[in-house]
Amino acid sequence: MKGVALGIVLALAGLVLWLTTQEVETPVVSLHKIGLILAIVGAAEALFALLGLGKRAKK
Repeated sequence: MKGVALGIVLALAGLVLWLTTQEVETPVVSLHKIGLILAIVGAAEALFALLGLGKRAKK
């Protein structure tokens, strides 16, 4: 359950970062792209944690 919560929080933080930093320019990295990557990683983490819970419930 901890992995699901962490994944959801990470996905939401990435989504907020992605949506709010479109016009922000930084010299090294693009915050807009980092937000998108965080949202994808967070969603994948939550999905895999849910799949793990489903496998445990079957046993």
